[in-house]
Amino acid sequence: MEKYQRIWEDAIQKMKAQISQQSYEMFFGTPKHVYKVKNNKMYVVVQNQHEQFMLDKFYLKDVAEMIEEVSGFNYDVKFVTDEYVKNDEQAFDLTKPDPNLPKYYRGNLNTTYTFDRFVAGKSNRLAYMIALQVAERPGEVANPLYIFGGVGLGKTHLMQAIGNFILDDNPSSRILYCTSEKFIDDYRHASMDKNFTGFKEKYRNIDVLLIDDIQFLSKKEQTQTEFFNTFNELYNDNKQIVITSDRPASELKDIMDRLTSRFEWGLQADIQVPDSQTRIEIMKKKLLGENINLEEFPEEVLEFVASKFNSNVRTLEGALKRLIFYATINNSDFTLELANEALRELFKAEQKNTKIDVNNIIKEVAAQYGVAEADILSKKRKKNIAFARQVAMFLTRELTGNSFPKIGEAFSGRDHTTIMHGCEKIEKEMKESEELRSALTQLKQSLS
Repeated sequence: MEKYQRIWEDAIQKMKAQISQQSYEMFFGTPKHVYKVKNNKMYVVVQNQHEQFMLDKFYLKDVAEMIEEVSGFNYDVKFVTDEYVKNDEQAFDLTKPDPNLPKYYRGNLNTTYTFDRFVAGKSNRLAYMIALQVAERPGEVANPLYIFGGVGLGKTHLMQAIGNFILDDNPSSRILYCTSEKFIDDYRHASMDKNFTGFKEKYRNIDVLLIDDIQFLSKKEQTQTEFFNTFNELYNDNKQIVITSDRPASELKDIMDRLTSRFEWGLQADIQVPDSQTRIEIMKKKLLGENINLEEFPEEVLEFVASKFNSNVRTLEGALKRLIFYATINNSDFTLELANEALRELFKAEQKNTKIDVNNIIKEVAAQYGVAEADILSKKRKKNIAFARQVAMFLTRELTGNSFPKIGEAFSGRDHTTIMHGCEKIEKEMKESEELRSALTQLKQSLS
């Protein structure tokens, strides 16, 4: 903290020239020290709550401006007391469910999942900005916040960043992160034991509920009813709820309407696949976290890796870790040749994944049913063409997991209801036609 303490002291010296001697002695004459800097916020310990109140009221903005002037960085400032520091240190110990967990866990939150480690780009900026506002004002901005997107794009990171931010701001906050599978499992055990007291205490006596992958509540009617009741109680008590899913709330299957409608009460924000520049920025941030000098990692290598791994952030980071490890054990520089050698096997897996896109699906379906690819994308309504088009829509939905509106865009801008109808029609016919089931199996094999 020595660096930040020096910044603080330099900023206060500049303040001294801006205000009267009397005001300076009244507000800044007593000792103050920087406790920590987290999520771009500088926590400064003051003498008591009265001093905290007065500084917040009269000098919060001025101090932040002086700090930016001397440091070149725009830090938010939070004045806290010794009581805050005590609670913060105790909270870290008390929320550890298992002393054997790695040190980077606080409760069931991974402390590496913070806003300052999340790279915001075109694909996720809206979700990032909304999440940050929710963290700053839980229960006020968007309740619930519903974040959706594909696998490995950062939904869990962003969700847990909210929890970590709130805990940094108020260490006594009761934050619960869980997956929907964990909620289902806890409910099942409570039902078997005929004891819901502990279950309700865990899920309702909290300030913030972060629940991951809500789509897995599908077809679990009793569990859905319990989650509905839990949701209502938390919402009515103005407790923040954050939900993630692989699709918009309106597209969740086999989940009761009264529940999905509540998911739409707040705000929905989607996360898309990051573009090339964002993928490069993600890798740069990861390298800095590994204490690797960016000058040692040529831009051409970053661009090469970014071009090869574009399906999701998780595979990109996994490839980068492998490359770092490979360079370390071989005592080698980061070069294109090394990247090719280290990542060769991963390239094959990634190429298999990227093969499943709309264009390839349309190509395979067109060949299977003897129609032109252009006809599938056209407005022609001949029975054989319409059927092939619906098969392509169904496979696109199943193999890519894209939303109905996104699939509609790929199929010449068709309305999402058209895509839904096509998918439902094929799903229904599959149950009755062995021939169709066989054709779909064959198509999936050729696309895998």
